[in-house]
Amino acid sequence: MRNIILKKTICFFLGLFLLILILSFNSVDIEDEPIDPVLNEQNNADFFKNRNVTDGPYIFYESNKIVVRWIKKNRLIERTITGDNSRLFKRKFGFEISSGNLKQETPDSTDYSQNFQNVEKFIAISDIHGQFDLFKKLLINHGVADENLNWNYGTGHLIVLGDIFDRGDKVTELLWFVYRVEEQAIQAGGKVHYILGNHELMILNNDCRYIHDKYISSANKMNMVYSQFYDENTFLGKWLRTKPVLVTINDILFVHAGISPEFASKRYTPEQTNRLFHENIIGKSWDNILNDSLSSFLMDDFGPIWYRGYFKSNVSEYQIDSILSCLNTKHIVVGHTSLPNIISFINGKIIAIDSNIKDGNSGEVLIFEHGEFYRGTSNGDRIRLDVKSK
Repeated sequence: MRNIILKKTICFFLGLFLLILILSFNSVDIEDEPIDPVLNEQNNADFFKNRNVTDGPYIFYESNKIVVRWIKKNRLIERTITGDNSRLFKRKFGFEISSGNLKQETPDSTDYSQNFQNVEKFIAISDIHGQFDLFKKLLINHGVADENLNWNYGTGHLIVLGDIFDRGDKVTELLWFVYRVEEQAIQAGGKVHYILGNHELMILNNDCRYIHDKYISSANKMNMVYSQFYDENTFLGKWLRTKPVLVTINDILFVHAGISPEFASKRYTPEQTNRLFHENIIGKSWDNILNDSLSSFLMDDFGPIWYRGYFKSNVSEYQIDSILSCLNTKHIVVGHTSLPNIISFINGKIIAIDSNIKDGNSGEVLIFEHGEFYRGTSNGDRIRLDVKSK
């Protein structure tokens, strides 16, 4: 009798163990598959298999046709725009593109001067790197956009100081948001400035080292490389090619990385600098850039989209004063170099606004209002920044 009970007990626990083992095996999420020990990352080809991915839209001009491609729940969809089919965007994506803008009836042009005076208020943000959710939170909490992500800032100016691209997985959403509120701001008497950073230039010059896996897979699904989404024959590519590298607002110069003493010694005006980038660098091959001494200088560590010298204690206040005098301005606002929060230094002459938004956890915006500067936190608070605006 004792042996029978023992056998039944053993069978019961063996059965229970097998049941737990089966349930554990079936509950493994595909997201938790082991990472390749060699690559230290999951294979990009599996990205769509693992997730319900939506991306786009991307608009291409092909053989006198306007072709729109997007991915919805891993499925590639393609439509050709004809006639009034521009309403497709409102129906499918929740925003509109005017027929004239879509058809490129008027060629896009760039105002190289980019000088705006008597601006009473602005908000600036930098180095978003695909973190659309945190970007939205900051703009809503500081009154730039409403809950429906429409322009809510009246005659104010919004400055996006480069590096929307790379790292994060919501770059496309960011680009279309900026495009949409750019149109809305103009109607309200305001302005959106999207200033090119090094990561914009990298994508436009086919350097895709830092893109998120999502975009590698999107490009593979369309039988393209990612930079082709932003070629000259695409809607977003044409739009990006109208954007400046330097913008002056009131007595403040906005530039993604900074103006080095070496660059300032060449005495280029902001207008000349914008023209040089557009004519010699944007969309050009790296061979062409490296074979031209001026172009390679603009794109090296002393150029305005790569410079980090302000943060290495090797620039004196005398040199900064000389740079400001050259550019006829009183302050330089930069991104590019990540910090825990926005800071001003060298007696408020340099303001650094890359507040590490790229990590997606927290970040800040720079606020100018009533002649005063503030740090705007992600929860909507304002902290006075010690900068003399006069």
